[in-house]
Amino acid sequence: MNYLIKIKYFFVMLFMISNFEIFSQVWPKYYGENNRADNNSEIIESYDQGILVAGYFLDEDYAPESTWLIKSDNNGNVLWDKVFINTGYNKVKAVTQSSDGGIIICGLIRQQSDEISNPFVTKLNACGEKEWCRIFGENIGDAPSKWANDVKETPAGDIIVLVNQYGYHPINTMHLFKLNADGEVLWRNPYASATQHPGSINPRGNNLLITSNGEYLIAGQIYWEDDWNHGGPMGIRSLFVMVDSLGNEKWVLPFGTADTIFGQGYNIYEINNNSFIGIASKWPSETMQTVIVNFDSLGSIKVYAILNNDSIGQNIHKGVPLDLLRLESTYVIGGKYGTVDQGLATEFILDTNLFNNVTIHNHFQHSNCDDPYALQKTVKNKLLSSSTFISSGDWDISLSKLNQNLEYDTLDPGNYTYDSLCTTPGLPQSGFISLDDCDLFTDIDEIPTAKQYREKIRWIPIKAYPNPVMEGKLTLEFENTEHHQNMELRCYDDFGRQIHSQKIYKGQQDTDVDVSGWSPGIYVAVFYSNGGARGKAKFVVK
Repeated sequence: MNYLIKIKYFFVMLFMISNFEIFSQVWPKYYGENNRADNNSEIIESYDQGILVAGYFLDEDYAPESTWLIKSDNNGNVLWDKVFINTGYNKVKAVTQSSDGGIIICGLIRQQSDEISNPFVTKLNACGEKEWCRIFGENIGDAPSKWANDVKETPAGDIIVLVNQYGYHPINTMHLFKLNADGEVLWRNPYASATQHPGSINPRGNNLLITSNGEYLIAGQIYWEDDWNHGGPMGIRSLFVMVDSLGNEKWVLPFGTADTIFGQGYNIYEINNNSFIGIASKWPSETMQTVIVNFDSLGSIKVYAILNNDSIGQNIHKGVPLDLLRLESTYVIGGKYGTVDQGLATEFILDTNLFNNVTIHNHFQHSNCDDPYALQKTVKNKLLSSSTFISSGDWDISLSKLNQNLEYDTLDPGNYTYDSLCTTPGLPQSGFISLDDCDLFTDIDEIPTAKQYREKIRWIPIKAYPNPVMEGKLTLEFENTEHHQNMELRCYDDFGRQIHSQKIYKGQQDTDVDVSGWSPGIYVAVFYSNGGARGKAKFVVK
């Protein structure tokens, strides 16, 4: 679609949004344009208690076209929105809020000249303006389309992206990418690789959790052979993978290999730093059931439960659990549940005792709401539920807020100041975000592995100039000091005598040393971290 048509669609879209809001009740809210397929992807509550809705719309052939990001107030009324455009198409898969009030989005993108899609991640600032974007291609022949499925920010402000189908297919296909806050790509690493786990193939991640210990826990799926039939057919299994904060794979847990349980893992909830709950499906697809798995930080299953569909509600014959949240005294599972022929966006409440006579209190189904589906909890312990609303052939994005009894919430009369972290007058505004100028990585070897990155930051390169130095002042520049502690710079003459020392601070990039009065000769500057030498540079004083 060319830019003029996009602009036309944009103004029609704003008109349709306003009309939806005028004639609708408080909840649900609907966002979309008539005669266009608008799909939901994910929702989050923003730092100001507004709501960010990430979705996308399709072209006339029902192919992905553009990501659509909507910012609403606490009651779902649109404040502003952005349409992401490029010469091909793009589709959002996940969104998260950064600690500086910005917005991080990941998904898939295809440029007009490409034959396959690639993962992308982009960062908007608190004013809704693009700060940077990255696209991860690769130079491997016959690679399938690839995408980024989830994105999270670490407590330190770095960014972790879960990427699928990237690498040497079908051996190394599930990756994590780590970026710093400025979008610099630090490392990428494959996990649940068939190279490391013979008898498995084609892992795929659905969701990513950053644990309270700063580690990365992935929920997904993998083809894994039966324990009693090595070399035989591989059934699809729910998958949970723990990665430490340095990017090392700690363990891989394929669920169901000992009990002939096939299915997929969808999400994870952390009870404490040694106990996690994963939600998964149990096939066959005609009677798909919900599985709740409790495992510890070492990857050992403690207990699991399989929910009967009829215990959830009448006329529920199958279901796909997509999200799990903890409220004050209960758990909520959300997903797509219904008959064999039709599933609807659904939430249901369970006791906190999930594994001993599981009690389901009530459930709520959203009329005509299909997947993609997303569920989030607000700071006020309300539930935000979003999905794709389908009615009379028209597709729109549906957003609901529910109370803890799974009833539509009432109007929130609170007085909120939205987008307070944006200090530029007049922003944010609705408009377009172009992805045609993203930095493109086309070679998998361009990006170091986690091990290569650790080796790189282990050292502190030093540059000395001018060299030789004759004016009395020497400048020393450093790298990687943000990764080290207890740092000190010492200078020695060619007899090994210490001539100078000074403390260096975390993140410091340079320092000046007064060498006036030093005898002419060769010197060496040595950088120490925690008592160990981590870098050196020779220089000459004349």
